Amino acid sequence: MDDAGTPIVPNVENVKGLKTSSEPAGKQRKPRLQKSASSSTNLTSGEKSSSSKKAGKKAPPPWTFPKNTLEDSIKIARALEEQNAGNPMKPDMLSKAVGYNSTSDWRFLDLLRSANQYQLVTGSGKISPVSLTEIGQDVVAPSSPSARPKALQKAFRSVDDFRKVEEFYRGKKLPEDEFFENTLFREFSIPRERVKNFIDIFTSNLNYLHAFQPDRTSPGPVVESELRPREPDIPSHEDGNSGRQFLDTCFVMMPFGQWMDTYYREIYVPAIREAGLEPVRADELFSTGSVIEQIWEQISRAKVLLADLTGKNANVFYELGLAHAANKPVVFTTGQLEDVPFDLRHLRVAIYDIHDPAWGDKLKVSLTTYLRAAKAEPAKSVPQPFREQLALAE
Repeated sequence: MDDAGTPIVPNVENVKGLKTSSEPAGKQRKPRLQKSASSSTNLTSGEKSSSSKKAGKKAPPPWTFPKNTLEDSIKIARALEEQNAGNPMKPDMLSKAVGYNSTSDWRFLDLLRSANQYQLVTGSGKISPVSLTEIGQDVVAPSSPSARPKALQKAFRSVDDFRKVEEFYRGKKLPEDEFFENTLFREFSIPRERVKNFIDIFTSNLNYLHAFQPDRTSPGPVVESELRPREPDIPSHEDGNSGRQFLDTCFVMMPFGQWMDTYYREIYVPAIREAGLEPVRADELFSTGSVIEQIWEQISRAKVLLADLTGKNANVFYELGLAHAANKPVVFTTGQLEDVPFDLRHLRVAIYDIHDPAWGDKLKVSLTTYLRAAKAEPAKSVPQPFREQLALAE
């Protein structure tokens, strides 16, 4: 506007992007902006994609460590061994063997990718066959007692991030979580948003490897933190067989105490291992989380469970209820049949009589037989209402 308040009209010939019309006065069209050559309507598809990428968020970097633990990833290798005699399988068959209906299920794809990262298998696509590696074969079908622990260590160290962190902290204690997280981010370039995932998987793997350590009582550095006070270091012994031997576990639900503890060590443990299972009891757990969370995890993971109902212990019956709700096969043992609920007596029950001089040996034989049968035909060791759910799940 001028000093009198009259609007000033710009000279359209001097305004960039405007053009005048040659039409006579009175019919002249309003000036309009020309479309720029870089306008979005004139962009090629490649330019649009580039423009959208710049405008959008930066794509996250690929995962450099598995999203699943070593124990979970072994399911892929075991499916190949048990369902196809160790021969290669197509992904569509493999996905069903591990409990997923489609090769497009992200949970299956993550699990398969993790098994590849641990070098248990080769082949991670939706079409190409998946095959066992030498490491995978030694894990699921070892040829000697020491082969499996060695193969598990190799699988763990096949992940560069795990190997580097293990080497960095070898002989040291893990720091408290805040400092551990910062070290992983700064020293090992683990993305900040994935640091907690890394810690969970890394420490879970340490616990799993420690279970297979031949001599868990031997002196050595212990990996600790404020939230993980008893988590061990990577096992360094190569020989021996006093550690965990089998991949399948048998969770034992029983009272604690002097005599019961003796029964567990001298009768239950040998019988369970003779059946090809690894015994686990609640007082042996040292994972993070509440006691009930750890018990539920062990029940969920167990192939078969053993419940000593002697004395009608409340904790044992509570855990038994969880096991049946999870559709898990359970073998019962007791010193007197009256301690077994009436509606469960038709299932596998091994009764022992401590007044019989050979009762311990007889019980071991019975338990081994029942546990093997429960592993081979789990439905027969599950109550009828839950048996139907088990059949649907399979």
